[in-house]
Amino acid sequence: MSRWPRSAVALPSFRWQWNACSLAAFALSVAALVTPFFSTHNFEVLGFALHRGFSLVCHQRPERSFWLFGAPVAVCARCLGTYVGAAFGFLLRTSRTIALRLFVAAIAINALDAASELAGLHGNWMAVRFWLGVLLGATAALLIASSSSLTAAASGSSA
Repeated sequence: MSRWPRSAVALPSFRWQWNACSLAAFALSVAALVTPFFSTHNFEVLGFALHRGFSLVCHQRPERSFWLFGAPVAVCARCLGTYVGAAFGFLLRTSRTIALRLFVAAIAINALDAASELAGLHGNWMAVRFWLGVLLGATAALLIASSSSLTAAASGSSA
């Protein structure tokens, strides 16, 4: 028989998994941000590897990317915002219906921004592109978290 009460040895709740997803999204944000430092401070191979890795998911156009240490960040402003937003979105909770509505609204707003720039109504607004990416990433992560079986399983537990 154990000396510890049953609650003291229970497995951690589902939240640690969503915190891990949030941490992974945050790590992607940091990796994208430190790539210019690596590229310009004697870590060229690491900077090149990170830059090439991010090229699989982002166009990396320099005119649409923030610049640090004299080099572009490894992803465009919208992608960087998406990673940052996802890091926060995994920490939030709401119903699946609300999360889906927010996600659809975020997609519509991002599409409207892209269409209006394509139509020549505005130029390359980096801050707007970043914050729309934050909105998109947060709502996508919120939708994933609210749709997961982990959330449904946890709602029946007292965690």
